[in-house]
Amino acid sequence: MRMFYPDYPVAHLRPAPYNPRRIAEPAFRALCDSLATLGMLKPIIIAETGMIVAGHQRLKALTATGATTAPVFVITGLNKQDEMRFNQLHNGTDLDAGDEQVRVPPSDTLGYMDVPARQICGQRNGRAAAVREAIAELLLLYGPWGGIVASQAGECLSGAPYALACMMTNTPCRVAYVADHHAPLVRATFAQTYGEFCYDALEKTTYAQTWAQLHRLRPEDGKRVTRTIISPNYEQVYIPNFRPGERILDFGCGQGDYVRMLQRRGVRIWGVEFFFRIGQQLNTQATHKMIDSLIATLHQHGRFDTVICEYVLNSTDSMAAERAVMGCLNAFCKPGGRIYASGRLLSDPTHYVNNTATSSSSRYTIYFLDQDHFTAKVRNGTWFYQHYHTPETGTALARDYIGPDAVYEQLGGAALFLVRGTKQFEFPPDQVEAALTFEFNLPWPHEQRVGRHREVIAAYHAAVRKEQMS
Repeated sequence: MRMFYPDYPVAHLRPAPYNPRRIAEPAFRALCDSLATLGMLKPIIIAETGMIVAGHQRLKALTATGATTAPVFVITGLNKQDEMRFNQLHNGTDLDAGDEQVRVPPSDTLGYMDVPARQICGQRNGRAAAVREAIAELLLLYGPWGGIVASQAGECLSGAPYALACMMTNTPCRVAYVADHHAPLVRATFAQTYGEFCYDALEKTTYAQTWAQLHRLRPEDGKRVTRTIISPNYEQVYIPNFRPGERILDFGCGQGDYVRMLQRRGVRIWGVEFFFRIGQQLNTQATHKMIDSLIATLHQHGRFDTVICEYVLNSTDSMAAERAVMGCLNAFCKPGGRIYASGRLLSDPTHYVNNTATSSSSRYTIYFLDQDHFTAKVRNGTWFYQHYHTPETGTALARDYIGPDAVYEQLGGAALFLVRGTKQFEFPPDQVEAALTFEFNLPWPHEQRVGRHREVIAAYHAAVRKEQMS
């Protein structure tokens, strides 16, 4: 259920704790200027509790101009997941792809007016289909919640995806009509980027990243009905290049299928996975056993000849996490050993507009990227992160953590990459210890942590001493 108020008192509204938008001072001043000239042309969305669900920056700028009221949609019955979706998707209503050609009936008056869906004209098969479908999904759940801006002549100046979603769902569309002579100013205003996504302040439930893991190599001996997924990197790159007798570490081995299969074949391979699970639950006991084995082999045999990190880079939830992962790969690899790390690419940067991308591979997949190419989605009421790279950032990882001769390459499809090379340098002990502490003391549910970092640090130093004495 939702209600629209054209002049809602805003003094006591509270920002959502998960708002991911950040705005720089010059952009904020520009937003204030546009609001002072044009007014608030798109409603703020709030929950019945008075918490702002979407429109934080616009409301902040509006109050900075001295205004005490704003057009507001109050939506009742929101769950946490839909609150988060509104928060992100509200920005998507401004993401006109440019080919929608939306028109509404001309108007003799200015201001807000509801236009029946049948009176909206536009190109329903244009680009940004995922944005339209996501908007439509929330329209069907909660009714009208957004709006568009149009000239008195009926040309949609901003919000075409929302208008087309209203067409799709037979929902009335709230239109803010402006004078025709203001049309160029409105277009220029909404074409600007008022802020950027930044996920630094959002909750990091790191163990939720386990749901990014693929079930590789299943079923086993016909015991499972899970669909078999083969790892191209394991089959085409790693296994063909294994050397007799060498010791191998798969850091972030997921469900460990390849590790177990290779161990049965006599390959000296170890696996470590901090979020190993059985069904829907983390199996922390299995993680501790893997760490026990890691510590024992570091003490007994030293560091590894080959270190593999398969699609962990795209599942990190911060730059600090990525640095810790790469630092561990370097730390566990002996000098002259080989390091492999894979991840996902921004496969087509032309699809990313105003830090946003849509994917046509599913019914509803939208990516809101921050400056470091992280995106956050809501999954079961929890923020779930993915990190995408470019050839430039992938190459930088190879050179910064493996060596100047390490290489970046695309394998297994245009959206996947691999960095590999011979380890050519060591990091200072304090940096190594920071990386090991980060990874081996990751959080688990119920305020628990892995808590093995001190033991692993001691084993690392023992392994280095063993190399120095040999």
